[in-house]
Amino acid sequence: MNNYLKQIWYELRHQPMVTITSVMGTAFAIFLMMAVFMTSSLDTVPVAPETNRPRLMFGQNIHIKYEKGESSGGMSYNTARRLYGNLDGIEKISFANSWAVNLDVSVKDGDCVSLFEKKVDDAFWEIFDFTFVSGKPFDKASVDARLKKAIITESAAVRMFGNADVAGKEIKINHVPHIVQGVVKDTSPLLVQSFANIYTVYAPEEQDNLWIDGYGGDTQVILLKAPGVSDEHIRNQVKSRYATFASVLKKEGKQVDYHQAPYTAKTVNLEFGSNTDPDPDTPRKLRYAVYLILLILPAINLSSMTRSRLRRRVSEIGVRRAFGATKAGIMSRFLGENLILTLAGGIIGLVLCLIFVVFFSNLFISYGGKFGNNDIAASTPTINMLLNFKTFGIALLFCLLLNVISTGMPAWRASKINPAEAISGKND
Repeated sequence: MNNYLKQIWYELRHQPMVTITSVMGTAFAIFLMMAVFMTSSLDTVPVAPETNRPRLMFGQNIHIKYEKGESSGGMSYNTARRLYGNLDGIEKISFANSWAVNLDVSVKDGDCVSLFEKKVDDAFWEIFDFTFVSGKPFDKASVDARLKKAIITESAAVRMFGNADVAGKEIKINHVPHIVQGVVKDTSPLLVQSFANIYTVYAPEEQDNLWIDGYGGDTQVILLKAPGVSDEHIRNQVKSRYATFASVLKKEGKQVDYHQAPYTAKTVNLEFGSNTDPDPDTPRKLRYAVYLILLILPAINLSSMTRSRLRRRVSEIGVRRAFGATKAGIMSRFLGENLILTLAGGIIGLVLCLIFVVFFSNLFISYGGKFGNNDIAASTPTINMLLNFKTFGIALLFCLLLNVISTGMPAWRASKINPAEAISGKND
């Protein structure tokens, strides 16, 4: 390692522009690749309160055809229980409203504020790991009794009361009194399955907007798989239930279409309709194509610079070969030296990427469009959503690939140089 560092320092002093350009070229390549990777993985990375994302699945819609046409949209509570209740391999199941809305919330002698609401049950708080700064989550008794209680975020509490220790105090939601059950730390709006400013008790008999003879409504299902259970195991059970449901609807002159539900955290955020199957393959293939382009094009340019650096070391290569150095030894030396430069460029690129994604990415990427909510278009990812072992692992993998592609051919050609010609300076 010490010899590699000495050689790099020598190169930096004698070919500063080539060496610096090589490092910065690597940094730019890693920056672009990691920016694509980070922004595309925001809807799957496990981060509080959605640390269970790899085990989550979602049931959201129903698509029913009948004699005069067809309709699709959210499910009724009864339909949701029929299709998703008591599945084998499911640890927890939560029922919530499909569509969150903005509500007018006020306190006595205070201003009215607009808060983004999500209606949830007690299981919701067991599936998502929120941090409570005051109070506690809904319990089953409160949900079953349909009590007028609410859980608000820390920022909402401060806006209305001036502090976060407000459990037990009263607020009015659309002029209806509610008691604050608890206060949770704010979450990023990009975590769309858990994000809200205020959470109220879900009462499907009061809030389900029923359609198609009560089969459609305003309910979605959140499933937490038991550890080790596959997506297909759950999906096959739901598909079987759809088949049973179809036989019931057939007697009424209706038909229900199955669209690969329930969906994973990755699939549920794709843009697809309630009457179509999701297509996760096309975005994935496009993303891999982008990775390939961002890897190959910089590698070609970096390869030319590597060859330029090696051309100045032809005599050194000849001497090493004359004293018994093998072709493999020559190649490994140059790959090792270049790997250090590549890693240096990779670290710079990763840091630049983190700065860009956190502070500037919303200027170029419409998160609101991607996640289906225009209210969060200005949101940007947090450091916690970006920094994880997978991110560093992918960055290291890109560095290794870039190093092999950009240095492999020049190093291989250098190892084949005839020692006598190299020492005499006849080889270019």
